[in-house]
Amino acid sequence: MWVEEISLDNIKCFEKQTIKLGTKKEPYPWINLLGENGTGKSTILQALSLLLAGPEGAAQLLKPDGWLKDNFKPGKMTIVLHQGLNDPGQYGNEKKERKMFRYTFYVTGSEKLTINNKTFTEPIITEDTNSRVIPWLRENALLPKGKGWFGAGYGAFRRLTRANRILVPSLQTPLRYTNFFTQFREDQALEAFETWMVYLDYRISKSDDSIAKKQKEWGIKAINKLLPEGNSFDSIDGNGRIWFKVQGSKVSTVALSDGFRSVLALAGDLIWRLIEAFPLSDDPLNEEGVVLIDELDIHLHPTWQRTIAGLLRQTFPGMQFIMATHSPLIAAGSGEDAVTYRFYRKDNNTIVEEIKNIHALSVDKILQSEAFGLISPFSPETQNKLDRYFQLKKKKTLNNSEQTELDLAIPLVREALGELPNENSLDFKVQEFLMDKLNDKNK
Repeated sequence: MWVEEISLDNIKCFEKQTIKLGTKKEPYPWINLLGENGTGKSTILQALSLLLAGPEGAAQLLKPDGWLKDNFKPGKMTIVLHQGLNDPGQYGNEKKERKMFRYTFYVTGSEKLTINNKTFTEPIITEDTNSRVIPWLRENALLPKGKGWFGAGYGAFRRLTRANRILVPSLQTPLRYTNFFTQFREDQALEAFETWMVYLDYRISKSDDSIAKKQKEWGIKAINKLLPEGNSFDSIDGNGRIWFKVQGSKVSTVALSDGFRSVLALAGDLIWRLIEAFPLSDDPLNEEGVVLIDELDIHLHPTWQRTIAGLLRQTFPGMQFIMATHSPLIAAGSGEDAVTYRFYRKDNNTIVEEIKNIHALSVDKILQSEAFGLISPFSPETQNKLDRYFQLKKKKTLNNSEQTELDLAIPLVREALGELPNENSLDFKVQEFLMDKLNDKNK
C-alpha cells in the first residue's frame, strides 16, 4: 500500500489543500514536511492516520472537536491510495482490476450540518456513504485485523516504558487503529518491542522455536542497522531485561538515553507490526507500506539526525515514509529522491509549497533558504551585528562614530564568516541579499 495524495478541505488551518505524495505510478519514498509550529504538519499526519485506519478505526482514534476551520460547513479529508503487490483482495474483474482507490471522510463540528442527506449535531468523522470503494476497502483492506495494506504512525512522544518487562504468554495481533495510537495519545508507551523480544526469547529457550528465531533475527538486524556505530543489541537476561552494548558498556533499555529509547520504540514497534501484517513473508522488513513520523529529530544528537533518514530507508526499503521535522540535517540526509514541502501561514491560512534540491545544500544554506523561511544560522545578537556591518559597508561615506562602529565590528565578522568578505565577492552579495530578505520578512 502507498499513498498518491491527500486533500484537506476546511480542516483546522487548511482552507483547501492537496499534497502530492507520489505519482500515478509510484510513491515518493520519503516526504519531508517542514514548517514552524502551528502550520499544520501534524494535522496532515493525523489526517493520513485516520484515513488509513478506516472508518471504524478513525472513530476509535479521535472525536474531532475543533477540527473544522469554519464550523458552518463540513470538513473533508480525501486520500488516493494504491494497492501494493502483497496486499490481498481484488477489486473488479481480471480485465478491469482496480489498484487505485480514492475515498473521503467527512468531519462535522458543534454546529448542525447535513452530509449525504444525514444530519449531524456533534463532532464526528464519517465516511462518504456514496462511495463505491469504501465498502470493499472495509472488507479487504481497512480491516480491524488483516494482512497486508500496512500503515503505521508515530507521534512526537513515542517512547519505551520505563518499567522492566516480564514474560507474557502471548502478543495479540494488533487492531489496525492501534498502529496510529501515539499520534493521538501522548501517554501511550510503545511497549511492543520489549514485550515481543522477551517473548521470542522465551519461546526459543523452551522449544527451540524456528519461527521465533527468525523473527528475533529480523528484530535484531533492524535495530542494529538504526543504531549509531559502536552500539548494538547484546542479550536478554533471565529476568526479562534487554541489554545493549553502548560504546563498550552493557546498558539495559531502562537506563538508555531518550534518543536511543525513541528510535528503539519506533523501530521495534514497526518491526513487530510488519511481521503481524505479513506473516508469510520471507523478509517483512522489505514489505511495502506507509509510515508516518512526527518530529523524527526529537531527542537525537545532530550526528544521528544526519544519518537516521538514510538508515530507516535502508532498513525498510519498501516503506513510504512521510514525516515532519524541524531539523535541516534530517531534511538534507533524506536522499536525492526525497520530496520536501514547506508549510507556512498567510492570511489566516496554511500554504504548502515544494522545495527543490534541498539534499545538495549545507545546513547553513538550508536554514537561509525558503525551506526554513530564511532563518539566520547565527544567534539574533550576532546576526544584528552582521546586519549592521553590511549596512555600514554599503554606505559611501561614514562619520567618525560610524567608522569606529565599523572598525569594532570587524573581529566579530571575521570570526563569524571566517574572513572579511570582499565587497565585490559573491559571498558579500549573498550576505547583502539575505540581510535584505530577512529585513523584509521582519517588517
